[in-house]
Amino acid sequence: MPVGIKQIAKIANVSISTVSHVFNSTAPISREVQDRVLKAAQETGYLDKRLRRTSVSLLSTVLTVASEATLPSSDRNFVAWNMLNAFRRECRARGIRVIPHIEQGDSIDPQRVLHSVAKHNPHGVAVIQDERDELISALSGLELGTVILSGHDPLMRVDTVAPSNRFGAQLAVRHLMELGHRSIAHITWGRRHVPQQRAFGYSDVHRQMNCSVPEGAIIDAGSYLPETVETFMDDWLRNAPRPLPFTAFFCGADNVAVGLLRSLRKSGLHVPDDVSVVGFDDAPFSEMEKPPLTTVHIPMEEIGRVALNLLEKSAITPRSTRISRRVDLGCALIVRRSTAPPPARRRAHTATS
Repeated sequence: MPVGIKQIAKIANVSISTVSHVFNSTAPISREVQDRVLKAAQETGYLDKRLRRTSVSLLSTVLTVASEATLPSSDRNFVAWNMLNAFRRECRARGIRVIPHIEQGDSIDPQRVLHSVAKHNPHGVAVIQDERDELISALSGLELGTVILSGHDPLMRVDTVAPSNRFGAQLAVRHLMELGHRSIAHITWGRRHVPQQRAFGYSDVHRQMNCSVPEGAIIDAGSYLPETVETFMDDWLRNAPRPLPFTAFFCGADNVAVGLLRSLRKSGLHVPDDVSVVGFDDAPFSEMEKPPLTTVHIPMEEIGRVALNLLEKSAITPRSTRISRRVDLGCALIVRRSTAPPPARRRAHTATS
């Protein structure tokens, strides 16, 4: 049943009129009563819904731009699909109509996007995971606001919102360091902003811990697709010395970790007995891996919410005084069974216990 001010009044043990006064600032209310009312509204989710409803009139339509390559018909691209779905849910909650603009292939033509803007006349543009300079340059000249979800504009011409990839990587690598690992490899892919930031976070922790990055520890698998990573790591493991030069692998995405886990199993190596593995994204399948994957959770729902907040701010700010904002959202480490102390430390612990 939807929660209203009657339920809030009952939980806070105040009158309905008192709740109304607190929300509308129409009468002086003591701090203690205000706190009770706001706590009840917060815990039931009413306050969040009320605040979101106040923005309905600011935006009525948003053009959502993505490429087919970003949104393949597969659960392998968990991040883009779930980000888009979360954004749609947030739009629906605020009464905003989403106008899709999906381009074939892996490239978005800026001129076609501008044509779509002229045709539909939206109140804002949301771009899913595309940060090409020519696209950003074209959109930055529009009167309406533009936001990139999980992207980066180094010149700060448009708004962007993304998980703090560098911080999330630091959480993952620090976890491995705290377990006792010092020979940690990082499996990455390509030169896009996201994998680069995660690689920077990997290197950050080594500097903070006064550890050198091991030779050959940065492994570029060339793709985040599990089957490509699996094939690449099959060859890597075939040529790697035994014991392995690394006791742990930090993977730049859960998809990468899945490919690695498959390859490790074929090589007769056990996780976490022989090596530990950490992923990134907290995709649903990560919990069902064997063993369940330690990973970094990204705030998918919050990305869509913040993106709309940025577009709403642009909608009420004159173009001449508008400044671009870059929002990084915090991540959280989810520890499961794919990580453990390195074998040598476990043997030493067993011998002394």
